Amino acid sequence: MKEKKLTAARVILTLLTVAAIAAIFYNSSQDAVESTERSSPLTDWINGILAGFPIPFSVTENFIRKLAHFAEYSFLGALLSVTYYVHLRKIKTALIATLITGAVVATIDEIIQLFPAGRSCQVSDILLDCCGVAFAAAIVMLIIRAIKNKRRKKLSKES
Repeated sequence: MKEKKLTAARVILTLLTVAAIAAIFYNSSQDAVESTERSSPLTDWINGILAGFPIPFSVTENFIRKLAHFAEYSFLGALLSVTYYVHLRKIKTALIATLITGAVVATIDEIIQLFPAGRSCQVSDILLDCCGVAFAAAIVMLIIRAIKNKRRKKLSKES
């Protein structure tokens, strides 16, 4: 029964990870006008909220785009980490696989942006994406390590 649950988890996590990568690639295939239509309303909404504070502060569309890069790759990094860990069962190996896969996806993502009108490939975005993956992967692996340590302590107390 336990093996069936593990197999189901592996399949579900793998499908979610592939879907996340597909969504990232789809976003990058949008031309500049479509991309702006998606980020401008969010920028306006956040600036509307910030206008209610006594300190004059606003965000730019560029900031929102960079934040979106970091956020989507953090989500991907978390998914990759859990997926690789469930498959490989070793924290260090899963972390390395996550970082490599994240870097490859980020590079392909930026190459895709060479083709739609008004978009470009930026090395700084690749680095930002990799930081998002590494940030989430580190958090996930620390949580997994803490869970494993807690289980070990519980087992040693029961013995």
